[in-house]
Parts: sequence; structure tokens; C-alpha cells
Amino acid sequence: MNEKLTSFWLKNGAFSYTHSITQNPHDEQHRSYMLDCYEIYYLISGSVNYQVEDQTYSLSPGDLLIITNKEMHRPYFTSDSSYERIIIFFTPEFCQHYHHESYPILHYFERKKPGSSNRIPSKLVEQLGGYFTDMEEHHRSNQPASQVLIELTFIRLLIHLNDIIATHLHTSQLEGEYNAKIEHIVTYIHNNLYHELTLQHIEDTFFINRYYFSHLFKKVTGYSFKQYVIHKRIAKAIELLKLSVPPTEVCKMTGFEDYSNFYKAFKRITGVSPAGYS
Repeated sequence: MNEKLTSFWLKNGAFSYTHSITQNPHDEQHRSYMLDCYEIYYLISGSVNYQVEDQTYSLSPGDLLIITNKEMHRPYFTSDSSYERIIIFFTPEFCQHYHHESYPILHYFERKKPGSSNRIPSKLVEQLGGYFTDMEEHHRSNQPASQVLIELTFIRLLIHLNDIIATHLHTSQLEGEYNAKIEHIVTYIHNNLYHELTLQHIEDTFFINRYYFSHLFKKVTGYSFKQYVIHKRIAKAIELLKLSVPPTEVCKMTGFEDYSNFYKAFKRITGVSPAGYS
């Protein structure tokens, strides 16, 4: 059972806030996510392992995750106990008004390497809890200025978060677990989505047995090699479609064999056709 304690949206979905409790997390199906927005995930209680790209973070209550719109991610649950979390989704456009050359408010999100430094431990972010409380109180107040106050509180949260990251980003406390070989191959995948990417190609390029690699890749990332490549190609396709590149050209530029396979994969993952994506 998933109970939403607080849930609201601002500016036509450019910002969403959800505070919820799941009583039996193992009863739910949790698929991979790669959304067209940034995410702040704050764990309040429960036992969760969170996969982001090729890294796995073992979360404790009070830990916070920062996830970009280019990172595949999903939770795994290590117990049947209930878990409570706050999840904020927001688009870069939502913060555009607060971006200045002297202070790029989304600098960390925009420059962060996918699959790195997602977790910020509880002892570094314990002071952020008040921002979540304030946003919920502003929402419940239903005052004329409540949406403005929520937005300003969120911006203050981002600024405080930036300060924490600037101070602690390079410490080992921010790192997850990763396999250097897989990380190298993942980088190669990101840079060669338009080329043929098969297990045989990986074996020939990196001198690693494809069966061993396939097993290791699934163990480290949580995804099969084929599944990972398809999701990354669809993410790249979304970027190109936003630039008004015709769907047929996007198909060629993202390494799909033919338009039919591209269309089916795109609709399965996004829920809409390439031509219907906006």
C-alpha cells in the first residue's frame, strides 16, 4: 500500500513534490526510470538500495540522492518494513529565473558525471529537513502566496544544497560502489550510441569475454547490456527530438536498425510515439 501524505505540482508540472509511505515495498513493481527532469530523493525511513547507472547506494534514513535527467535509476528493497520518502521532480526551466552567470544555480546538476556522487549522507544534509517541512506547510496553508513561498523555499533548498556539495563533493563520503572496468565501458557506450553496440563488439574492443561481461554488467548496473543500450538510445533520441530533428533522422543518429524497432522501443519506454513527443 502506497499512501501519499502530501502531493502537489507547480507551473503545469514543471515542479512536483510527493511525500509518501509504502507499507510493503516488496509488493510493488519498481521499474527503471529515466525522466525528463531532475530529481531530489530524500529518504526518511526504511531500508533501500538505490541503483543509479553503474553504482549502487545503500541508503540510510536521512540520506539524500541527486539524480539528473540523463541517469537511469531504480530502488531495491532489502526488507519488508515500510519506507517513507520525499521526492521532488523539477525541470531546468523551473529554475531558469534564478540562474545568473555569477551563480549558476543548477551547475552541479548540469555538470555532474552520470552515475557519480549521487548520494549525500544524512550527517551533511540534516539541516535540509526544515525546507521540506516549510514547503508542506505552505501547501497546506492554501494562502494566495503559497505557491510563491513554495518556489522560494525550494530555491533556498537548492542554494543550501549547492553549499554542501561545494564543500564535500570530493570526499569519499559522496561515492557509491562501482566497478572501474564497467565504468569505462559505460562511458564508451555513452559516446558511441550511434554505432553498432553488441556483446561481440564489446568483447573485441575491450578484450573481455562477452559472457563474463554480460554477467558482470548485470550485477553492477542492474540492467542487461541490451536493455541499458536501448534506454540510453531513447534518452539521446529525446534530446534530439527536442531540437526538432525529424524522427527518421533521430532513428539513424541513435543506432537503431530500422524505424519500426525505434518506434516500438520509444513508445514502450516513453508512452508516446517519436512524432508525438514534445
